[in-house]
Amino acid sequence: MELFREILKVNKKYNLIENNDTIVVGFSGGPDSVFLVEMLKKLQNFINFKIYLVHINHLLRGKDAVSDENFSFEYAKKNNLEIFIKRIPVKEIAKEVGKTLEEAGREERYKFFSEIYKKVGANKIATAHNKDDQIETFLFRLIRGASLQGLEGIKIKNNNIIRPISEIYKKDILDYLNKNEIQYKIDKTNFENEFTRNSIRLDLIPFIEKRYNIKFKEKIFSLIEEIRENNQNNSLNLSDFTDSENRIILEKMKFLSNFNKKNLLGIFLNKKNITVNRNKIDEIESLIRSNGTKKIDMNKNYRIVKDYTYLYIEEKKENYPINNRAVKLKIPSEQIFDSFKISVNIVENLNIPKQKNQCLLDALYNDIIEVRYRKEGDRIFLNEKHTKKVKEVFIEQKIPKDLREKVPVFLYNNQIFWIYNVKKSYIPKINQNVSKLIKVLITVEEVK
Repeated sequence: MELFREILKVNKKYNLIENNDTIVVGFSGGPDSVFLVEMLKKLQNFINFKIYLVHINHLLRGKDAVSDENFSFEYAKKNNLEIFIKRIPVKEIAKEVGKTLEEAGREERYKFFSEIYKKVGANKIATAHNKDDQIETFLFRLIRGASLQGLEGIKIKNNNIIRPISEIYKKDILDYLNKNEIQYKIDKTNFENEFTRNSIRLDLIPFIEKRYNIKFKEKIFSLIEEIRENNQNNSLNLSDFTDSENRIILEKMKFLSNFNKKNLLGIFLNKKNITVNRNKIDEIESLIRSNGTKKIDMNKNYRIVKDYTYLYIEEKKENYPINNRAVKLKIPSEQIFDSFKISVNIVENLNIPKQKNQCLLDALYNDIIEVRYRKEGDRIFLNEKHTKKVKEVFIEQKIPKDLREKVPVFLYNNQIFWIYNVKKSYIPKINQNVSKLIKVLITVEEVK
């Protein structure tokens, strides 16, 4: 009952499980997952919620994996629980995507969890991480150079993922199961030190406990709690530094201390569940100090982009197609060009007020104005003799890279005379009878 009281205490403290929850539970058949389900069944006497088990056979351990799969099926049947089982060739997937078995396995697990999550209408996913996992993760991240946010260990609650037994030691879990004669399966690969985490558990921690401090794990967990408390107390409000599109406003970061800058960047990355470490933070800080628009990859799904004003996260896409769209407008006429409504009108009042979305041009009646997006090598006239690359104009005007392909460029007689909302060009005199020239007003309205 003492362990269950600890589960109740943690559940109340973090609001992990509430009435009417539907929870998908990762179930390997090992002691941790069996213990988790046993505790959840007890918790159902106090709280009304549903649980569904999910078991994945990674096809890595031959007969042992099949045995675990069969055990999981029988356990669910015995306890009147619904279980979803899937076999996934993790070794082949890892080779195909160029990742370690651990990384590929983790991604495939959560992918299947998400599938079942939607199927049963769940609102939470429960995993069986315990206190030893917390400590091993702390040491693993410390060795790899994690930030303070990363050194919090495995979060007890992270969006819809909950870890109800994450403050229970493995030895206490085993004692409870053995004492109550509750069966479970043992994964023999947990005793192989081929993987970094296994080596930390099997080699590093026992060595430190034996050589330096028998209570090493308790000390480390106390440190994890202190780091969590420190991060919480010193946490910045991200919304104070971002705009309505969740972009960090660089000007607002200027006066932060180095510590708070790193803290803010860590919070920013966590919003997209991007793993935070010191190297990533250092790369982003270097990015911020650089000139122009730059971007760096954070993981396979996201990259950080820095332009002249903002820092933001964008989702990676396979390709960014070149926009070759173009239209020709007679003088006068009106036409829609993507998200722009363009009006070309003849005017007589030479002093007509010109707004930012308007441009006045000397032209010939019934002539053609072309509208398109920029091309490589485009130039505009600064005066009668000098031109400048459109790319350089964008850089000078601090137009972000991802927006440059979306700015309409206007041409008359194959010469750019207006980069919409950016710059108007010098236009050489047209070699025509002056009496035939007319004043043309081009007006652009942005439409949704």
